[in-house]
This record gives sequence, structure tokens and C-alpha cells, in this order.
Amino acid sequence: MKISKPACFAAFVLMLVFSTASAQDIKGRLPFYAVPYYNSDPLTISIGKYKTELLTEDTTKILALANKIKADLNNTDIESLLFLSLRLYDLGKKDESFYWFHTAKARAIVFIDMLDTAYVGGIGSQAFELKTFFGTFSQLVGGYINAHGFNDFDRGVAVFEKVKGEIKNIGSFKNLYPNIHFLDDNKLEEEKMVTEENLGKAITYFKANKEELMKKRIGRGIQGK
Repeated sequence: MKISKPACFAAFVLMLVFSTASAQDIKGRLPFYAVPYYNSDPLTISIGKYKTELLTEDTTKILALANKIKADLNNTDIESLLFLSLRLYDLGKKDESFYWFHTAKARAIVFIDMLDTAYVGGIGSQAFELKTFFGTFSQLVGGYINAHGFNDFDRGVAVFEKVKGEIKNIGSFKNLYPNIHFLDDNKLEEEKMVTEENLGKAITYFKANKEELMKKRIGRGIQGK
């Protein structure tokens, strides 16, 4: 079995005490853009299975879309899951946003680990561009979403536990991304186990260090934002 990646575990822990950008009180859309995939102003989404539906400003419709995606998760690209988390946040459904962000993040980690490195390529390659985008989104948007998600610490940990329990259901990425080279699917279970293990370590750490982490959030002005 592959050894757990300590960097992944460290990243989960650092989410709670993200940069001071997380302490900003954002009203309306998060100011995020990733050309040519997404722009917050004017709102533009150019990729993903649900790029049109995600443009809605109707909270009822975005929640209905979340339910639709949930029922067809393994046939939904990771980009759509990330954009769903962002749009839920924009529309004030921040608890739902937190769940979908970490659902997408778990899948993105497995996706990256399943890439055949001999074919990732560089700028212009779909594998390279998506790998870079997933990391950029996590860094720039995740701070805001996590700042909210752990305002109720126990509820935040519960979301992590739910996401961890769903990692086992992740299916092959080959049909979703037919132009990307992945490792054989017989490696998928191993990669899912590694991701689940790292998330489990993060959950254990959160529970054991709740008081200390909350103090850090308060000290950085994140708590309540």
C-alpha cells in the first residue's frame, strides 16, 4: 500500500488558519477568476457539464441542481463540483458550499493521483491545466469557504467525516475525461484509501486540537466570518 502523503494532511490542517484573506466579510460573489474557465464579474463559466445551470441567481434552483448532481456524482466533472461550491457560497448557502467544496477536493486529489505522469504534459495539456486549476481554486476559494465552514467547529468536522465516508464511492475518471491518460483503474482503490486515510488523520487532529485551533482562528480574525 502507498504511504500517506504528509503534505495532504498538512494542507487539511492549514485550512483552518488560512491567510487573513479568509477574514474578509464578503457580500455577494467571491471575487474569483480563472481565465478562461470562470469569471465572477461578469459571471462567466466556460467549462463543465453544468456551466449554464450554475449561472442561476435563484437559491431554489441552485439547491435543486445540487440534488441533481448528487444523484449522478460519478458522471459529473470535478470542475462542476467546484463551481457548485462557489455558487452556493455566492448565494448564501455556505454550509452546503462547504460540503461540496470538500467533496470536490477529495475527488480532485484522487484525480491527480490517478494521472499517468508520463502524459501530464505542460501548458495547454488538459491534464496539466486541470491539475493546476484544482490547486489554484483550492488555495484562492478554499480559504473563504473554510473560514465559514469551521465557525461551528463540530459541524465542520462532521462534514469532513461525511466526505470521508463517501470517498469509497468515487468511480473511474476515464469516461469523464476521455482525452486524459490515467493509471489503470486497478490503482483506484489504493488511491481512494490513501485519500481517506489522510482525511481521517485530519479529522483526528481536529478533534484532539479543537481548543488550540479555535484560538488561532479567533487570533487571526477568521472566527465568525
